[in-house]
Amino acid sequence: MRIRLAFLALAVSTAPAFADCALDKIEAALAAPLDGLKRLDRDVSESQSTEGGAWQIYREKDGRVHTISRIDAGESGRQETRLSVVNRKTYGIASTRIDYLRHAFAEDAGPNAIVGRKTAYYFFCDGKLYLPPGEYAMMDTAAYKTAAEEALTLTVKDKDVTDFTKGLAR
Repeated sequence: MRIRLAFLALAVSTAPAFADCALDKIEAALAAPLDGLKRLDRDVSESQSTEGGAWQIYREKDGRVHTISRIDAGESGRQETRLSVVNRKTYGIASTRIDYLRHAFAEDAGPNAIVGRKTAYYFFCDGKLYLPPGEYAMMDTAAYKTAAEEALTLTVKDKDVTDFTKGLAR
């Protein structure tokens, strides 16, 4: 019996620090409609494409940041990166690549449409990227960490919006 209790105590003491990470709340924030929120638009000062980019900053009625969206337009598609905040320590980023059927500015090429959309989601608890224990991960965790850091740099750390993100845990 003592061995079982000792094992249980060891298991509890070594449980992941993220056990209480509210992934469901982050996911809900990333999927929440933005209707009814105050919106502020800004140009991206250092665009990732020749077509430019824009920030859309959505705030609650009390002024708290709900979502910051960055859209980088391009001729072959666009990149949309959305940061949604649950609280100062808990937030998520959805990074979506959208590909077009054809070159966007070929006027005589016929109609255009979206042919591909791929989204990756990143969850941050206490300002740190959430990762499941290695034996349970369903992705290349090294590549996921790298992509998450790029998304974090593109949104939370970007100088264009640090006046809105400075209070977030990192």
